Amino acid sequence: MRRQRFRIGIGEVSGSVADLGVLVPLLAALVLVNGLDAGTVLLAAGTLVIVAGAWSGIPFPVQPLKALTAVAVADRVAPGVIHAAGLEIGAFLLLLSIKRVAEVVSRLFTKTVIRGLQLGVGILLVISAEKLVRNPPSVFRGTPSSPWPVILAVAGLAGVIWAAARKRYVVALLILLAGVTAGIAVGHPSVGRPSFHLPALGFPSRGSLFAAFFLLVVPQLPLTFGNAVVAVTDLAHEYFGPRATGVTPSRVCLSCGIANVASALVGGMPMCHGAGGLTAHYRLGARTAGMNLVLGGGLLVLGLFYAPQVLTILGLLPVWALSAFLAYAGLRHAMLATDLADGAFWLAVVGGVTGAALGNLAITTGMVMGAEGLLFLWARRTRSRASSPQRAEAVERSG
Repeated sequence: MRRQRFRIGIGEVSGSVADLGVLVPLLAALVLVNGLDAGTVLLAAGTLVIVAGAWSGIPFPVQPLKALTAVAVADRVAPGVIHAAGLEIGAFLLLLSIKRVAEVVSRLFTKTVIRGLQLGVGILLVISAEKLVRNPPSVFRGTPSSPWPVILAVAGLAGVIWAAARKRYVVALLILLAGVTAGIAVGHPSVGRPSFHLPALGFPSRGSLFAAFFLLVVPQLPLTFGNAVVAVTDLAHEYFGPRATGVTPSRVCLSCGIANVASALVGGMPMCHGAGGLTAHYRLGARTAGMNLVLGGGLLVLGLFYAPQVLTILGLLPVWALSAFLAYAGLRHAMLATDLADGAFWLAVVGGVTGAALGNLAITTGMVMGAEGLLFLWARRTRSRASSPQRAEAVERSG
């Protein structure tokens, strides 16, 4: 019996909110600090979420580019430079999608490299969850005073672990709903009437393209290809088997490339298909692309009709619940490395922990690839030395 491609149930709904702990803070930062238009950002993101689910047939993730966003926010980069970065990253990914170049490059990423990246991403997600709940962004209204956010986050994490283990995904939704209700009761938000909003086309200046390449694009590309192309492809096949046959490195590059070019031209944010997001959606119950319809549809409605009120509405989400979802996804993502053999496992652990500690997972990729290369050369040299006396003895006997 063929499995349904689009189904909307409790698992799809709970899975759709599982990754909001990444999306909301980064989106809010780009809007508040860098001046991106909230409605346009949500319209572009919602469109990609729906399209990604339609072509993949599975609950495929969409996330902001985390390394790029961190640098952009820290340096208060102008919107034009951020859009230029999205355009350049999109163009690069489109080039990789031509004639299956991405498949060739992806062969450099062995399972140990992929698991090291996933471990590093998992650690960073847990760290992000801790920072989110200890120092909530101002966008989150109605957040209780310290130490209640931390206490509620720990309790929420325990509830999410219990719910996911028993497939009682409605519990995760109830946790989120309870937090939203409390936020409304405390914050008394004023949302206002809906108003229609459409983005306008524009092209980044030549100066923005030059500045974006060195400041934002170069630090992001290794992580994008490793985590948001190779790792997410590997994980899609691990979670969904034959249902993920359409997910290949070239197709992921094509999807992400087109999305970033389009998003840059209308004023959206740079995006990717992060592997951590796939774990978040899957572990909280999403099994079909119905999740993408729920999440993408919600983002489109907000972007089209509630652009001025986006941050007020998203701020009603309980920061402690989002932190709990984020920490759970991080833990499960890091645990993917446990299927490696002893030597490969410890190599992935050292690489992943080092990259996470330094805040740059390109270091993880380089460390693990370099170590595997050295081990290969050492093994080859050892075999060569062992075979030399045997060859000499054979020649002597034949003489």
